[in-house]
Amino acid sequence: MEQVLALERAKDPRRRNIPLVVRMKLDLTGADIHLSDWRAVSENDRQILIDTPVTGSSGSERFSTVLSEILASAGREAMPLSEPATADSTLWLNEAEPLEITAFREEACVQANWADLPRFERYLLCHAARKEDHALLRTIASDTNSLAVSDS
Repeated sequence: MEQVLALERAKDPRRRNIPLVVRMKLDLTGADIHLSDWRAVSENDRQILIDTPVTGSSGSERFSTVLSEILASAGREAMPLSEPATADSTLWLNEAEPLEITAFREEACVQANWADLPRFERYLLCHAARKEDHALLRTIASDTNSLAVSDS
């Protein structure tokens, strides 16, 4: 399930930073916003962006439209769209687990079956790998359903 992680809620209870779930959706749609834009929109509108699904091209278009409307209502301008994330441009959209992600995950002692991971959990795994932060991955694993910290 795509949600704001407990670690994000704990570190940022006022939601002043863009949560990972929204960052993923921005990547999927090719949209971008400044942190100042995020902070300018209402709490209700932030929740709408968190809750708006992005599945398929119609979902991408809907999210982009919702984002544009929210930014306009806050007196902010939408930024030009860039290329949406694809399997060629980002690891978390690959069908098979990339070798560097497998190695990172195993070093962090986190178990997962890539084929069974929801898209958001793949995104989180790749986010922690990009930061080269094993502790972050273990913390994320404790907040998800498909990632598990192992004792070994």
